[in-house]
Amino acid sequence: MERQNPVQPIVRFEDTPEFKAYQARYAALLGEENPYFIVHDSPLTDKSLMDGQWVLNFGSYNYAGMSGRPEVSEAAIEAIRRYGTSASGSRLLAGEKTLTQTLERELAEWKHAEDALVLVSGHATNVTFVGNFVGPNDLVVYDRYIHNSVAEGCRLSHATARPFPHNDPEALDRILASRRDRFEKVLICIEGVYSMDGDIAPVPDFIRVKEKYGAFLMVDEAHSTCVIGETGGGVDEYFGLRGDEIDIKMGTLSKGLGACGGYLCGSRNLIEYQRYMLPGFVFSVGMSPPLAAAALESIRQIRRNPEIMASLRRNVDCFMAEAARHGLQMGLAGKTAILPVFVGDDGDAARLSNALRREGVFVPPAVYPAVPHGEARLRFCVTAAHRPEQIAEALDKLCACAERLGIRLTAEG
Repeated sequence: MERQNPVQPIVRFEDTPEFKAYQARYAALLGEENPYFIVHDSPLTDKSLMDGQWVLNFGSYNYAGMSGRPEVSEAAIEAIRRYGTSASGSRLLAGEKTLTQTLERELAEWKHAEDALVLVSGHATNVTFVGNFVGPNDLVVYDRYIHNSVAEGCRLSHATARPFPHNDPEALDRILASRRDRFEKVLICIEGVYSMDGDIAPVPDFIRVKEKYGAFLMVDEAHSTCVIGETGGGVDEYFGLRGDEIDIKMGTLSKGLGACGGYLCGSRNLIEYQRYMLPGFVFSVGMSPPLAAAALESIRQIRRNPEIMASLRRNVDCFMAEAARHGLQMGLAGKTAILPVFVGDDGDAARLSNALRREGVFVPPAVYPAVPHGEARLRFCVTAAHRPEQIAEALDKLCACAERLGIRLTAEG
């Protein structure tokens, strides 16, 4: 018997529903001047080289200014001379390098963990870890603002996955009170600092909930390591936690540490198991030697030079003071390097970003689906390399551009 509604074959990608949706979504937003994929031909520190001109850069995750720092660059160059440019195979099969082992040892020490494992991608680290740590008999509960990489890991795992309201440990408690007894493992996933609002999670409150219900707590520290804590150590240093109170500390090497890749820190048994059983590690090439060397030197620079984190904290305070002077809407921000200025409309955010770039200030727009509808913003990221006068200049130009374009940035009232 023939199907009454046969499937219509699609033989051109341009005819797929997803491509048509992409065109409808982005055509109007991008218009004639695309605010994305802007070319920079220099390190992204306080400034960057764009179209042959130096501009103030507030769009990078180079929070501690390690990418482009001479000591870090020289460490990477020396690693290339000694080891070449590639690990040239899986570490399990092709063999280890003293450099990578040293990086993991010093990373674990810095993060107050027994052991650490580095992988070649931060996004892939979350996907492969979450996707394989839990399974069909388990539950993942995650903050509704969690990064895409954790959500992708949940899909891979086939575990039951449930969101809870942002930074709400009481809501998490209610979920676990009614569901904990249905599952074997429970994994709670939060971020140390959230990448769109720049707010810090109340980690000690989540620790109390995980201990109450016998769950595992994973904290994604992509935007908290090298940002909070006296030596940039992240949430455990910031809150004064014991090293074992967070079960899985995940982070990236690509932001504050000026390299590329991801890491997992935890108990010795947990990390040793991952070395042999984690697909994204076992079946992947090892980290490139220059990247491992850059990350290692960055950790050493940050720990030896407390003025780096002091400069970053000064710049955060300076930005908030200037934003208050202009009456800007900053939402939950104020204590970390991510400092979004709320605009509202996606198109207005794109127009304002383009206008600022023409004035010599680079800051990208964050629009839906990265943020909720109607909550578009310019996401300023400050670094330890910025100077207070640069921050003041950028916000003066922001307000001048907004006024010229008729875009309201201040709160009603």
